[in-house]
Amino acid sequence: MAELLILDSLEISNFRAFRHLRIERLGRVNLIVGKNNTGKTSLLEALWLYEYQASPWIIWQILEARDEGRRPLSRAGRDPLDGEDQEENRILTIKHLFYGRKEVGKDLEPIKIGSIYSPEKTLSAIVRWYTIEVYEEIGRELEPLRLEEYNTADNPVPGLAIKIGGLSEIFYRLDVTPFFPLSLKGIPCIFIPANGLHMMDIGRLWDSIALTNLEEDVLDSMRIIAPYVERVNLISPPHSPKERVPFVKIAGYDEPIPLRSLGEGMNRLFSIALALVNAKGKMLLIDEVESGLHYSAQPDVWRLIFEAAHRLNVQVFATTHSWDCIEAFQQAAQENEQEEGVLIRLVNKNGEIVADLFDEKELGIAAREEIEIR
Repeated sequence: MAELLILDSLEISNFRAFRHLRIERLGRVNLIVGKNNTGKTSLLEALWLYEYQASPWIIWQILEARDEGRRPLSRAGRDPLDGEDQEENRILTIKHLFYGRKEVGKDLEPIKIGSIYSPEKTLSAIVRWYTIEVYEEIGRELEPLRLEEYNTADNPVPGLAIKIGGLSEIFYRLDVTPFFPLSLKGIPCIFIPANGLHMMDIGRLWDSIALTNLEEDVLDSMRIIAPYVERVNLISPPHSPKERVPFVKIAGYDEPIPLRSLGEGMNRLFSIALALVNAKGKMLLIDEVESGLHYSAQPDVWRLIFEAAHRLNVQVFATTHSWDCIEAFQQAAQENEQEEGVLIRLVNKNGEIVADLFDEKELGIAAREEIEIR
């Protein structure tokens, strides 16, 4: 019996370009398409935020990826030259996450992300200010401020108020970056940016599957492009002993060679395969999935994604702007009878982003009749 999906549908309100986006149905593997500035990457960011319950760690990664803000230092590493103006500027960059980029505190509606049919699991996030009060009996406590009290309060503390369904609010301070554990065990999803995984992330993902059967899964995936690959490992090069770089052993060569020397397609495929086997029971988000991959290899890559997603119970969301990628997705989706593939087209209709859905049969018709669905 097929495992239940993490999300069977999706509703996003007041996030980035989405005033109110509804996607009535999701599949095991979902491909998101659309013209530029229709919110393809923003949809992945919303899912990333949802799975991490709006952790400030993820918020600052999202903002920094688009040069929209710089995360604050930890309490221990606080910059003595970092004044209140810089701190407030950082807090105000949070407005980039809200629909319309309204100034924080001015009639700001909460961001809401979750399943249409499970409101009890909906994530709600809004910026609020608190003041630190000292009580003799219980010590220091954060007390919420009303908006009209902000200008007269002493040292108001900005934060993000998070709710899941009807549960009590959780408060995150936005002026301090929280510690995030390096262990993969607590990570609810994996995100592969368009420019690829960071070397540190690759190292952690590889270490979690090294010397297991999943290592062979990664090798088999790489052989889609390079059948001559025999082994792979992470090695510290002599010129940079602190780094760990993927090297491969290929047939006919005695010495290992850097994976990057085999081309961007191999690096992309290695990242996808490595993330897939580490995402068991979780969500995998891939921005510009076709990046670096030759069109002839894309059907096999999608077959790999469908097979691994079913076997490891992974729900996949990927974006593309390539018709070759869409055709390859449609081909793999029709071949795979175990799991549903859904194509989600984001369209700007009179200033509002809406979603159109295509299943395997509808994709086949679109491909035959050359209907524009990008």
